[in-house]
Amino acid sequence: MTALELLTVLFAVLSLGAATCLSILCYRIHSLSKKLALALDDFCNEAIPAAIQIRTVAEAAVHDVAKVEALLDLSESIGTRVDSASEATYRALTSPIIKGFAIASGTKRAAERLRGS
Repeated sequence: MTALELLTVLFAVLSLGAATCLSILCYRIHSLSKKLALALDDFCNEAIPAAIQIRTVAEAAVHDVAKVEALLDLSESIGTRVDSASEATYRALTSPIIKGFAIASGTKRAAERLRGS
């Protein structure tokens, strides 16, 4: 056997080994791609309904936030009205009460002076 024949046989064996490795690698890639496709299908079957449910819940939350905002505006308006009413009541009642106490005090002093004389 000559060197050229030996080199040809060695190259053929190496080529056969490389072809075997590539075949095994292709088989593994093919089976992994099948598993990946199944996992993707499962994910889509779970994710799409979940996304729809999340969207529905988010829309309901936006609606609820709008209701709460309207209630807060209403309560702020009521608070402002109550403050105005309290201030008006204070102004309306304070002056007559002070005047009433002043009259009572003055009357008491006058009565004391009249009794004392």
